Amino acid sequence: MALKDTLLRLSEQYGWQPEIVNPETLRPHRHYIVCGMGGSHLGAGLIQTYGGVAELTIHRDYGLPELSQQIYEDALVILSSYSGTTEEVLDSARAALERGLPMAAISTGGKLLEFAREHAIPHIQIPETGLEPRLALGFAAIGIARLMQNQPLEAAIRDAGTALDITLYEAIGEQLGQRLIGKIPLIYSSTRNLPIAYIWKIKFNENAKIPAFENVFPEMCHNELTGFDVVDATRELSSRMCAIFLEDEQDHPRIQKRMSVAQEMLSERGIPIERVSLDGDGFGKAFRSAAYADYATIILADTYGVPNPETPMVADFKHRIGQ
Repeated sequence: MALKDTLLRLSEQYGWQPEIVNPETLRPHRHYIVCGMGGSHLGAGLIQTYGGVAELTIHRDYGLPELSQQIYEDALVILSSYSGTTEEVLDSARAALERGLPMAAISTGGKLLEFAREHAIPHIQIPETGLEPRLALGFAAIGIARLMQNQPLEAAIRDAGTALDITLYEAIGEQLGQRLIGKIPLIYSSTRNLPIAYIWKIKFNENAKIPAFENVFPEMCHNELTGFDVVDATRELSSRMCAIFLEDEQDHPRIQKRMSVAQEMLSERGIPIERVSLDGDGFGKAFRSAAYADYATIILADTYGVPNPETPMVADFKHRIGQ
């Protein structure tokens, strides 16, 4: 299915009512640890930042994070792998089992759901609709909220997704895509909006199959900014980049000031600048911005002759390390 057609159906995710299998041992916890890689942790990132769930840790590695015993005494380990075959998440599952920690899982299938069934672990099976993980934000966020048994959080996700009119971002997204042809996107946001910047990066990587990078303010000002202090020998190299600033009027005033000054300094050095306004708040802000990025990458994918939004290089990599 063409990516543009897929985008028009994304709202269907927000009517999904996930069923928890083996719910008997599931209860609310004070802390949540979501183990996931790539697109499989994006929903958790949105919940952590825009759902106000500060007691949520995202683990993107093997094993389990090094947290205090006090946290683990009242923590639920949520194993999130869209494919169900992510080896890092499966390793986390085995580590949690060895320690006797409460667990829950969410996936479309694969070895993760086999593990959950074998050990009677509460789990949710995401519908297999052919979506890539980065496009399944609604499924992931709603499923995790359901495992957390947080009804207000789940309702907020549904409301934001249902209210989204993705076509409003088609024209401006495609215009941005045209301006990015031949450029390497560098996405900058405030620290609080890092989940959105990361979503943008992934969409450039996977939809358009191009390098893209993200960083946050104020950290960017203390090191990365120096990388644009061009001299004659590096001017052409730097001009291949395009700095995309995700601006949010809710950011700290000094962050807004830093972004403005950084834009001024990069422009003086011939670095292309794009300013993207993050409108709204909460999950709605994130979902609208993701749509903006998707439409930009459609133009790039068409221009570069990218055949589809699938990720064969990641699949090949997984095959090779599994040998």
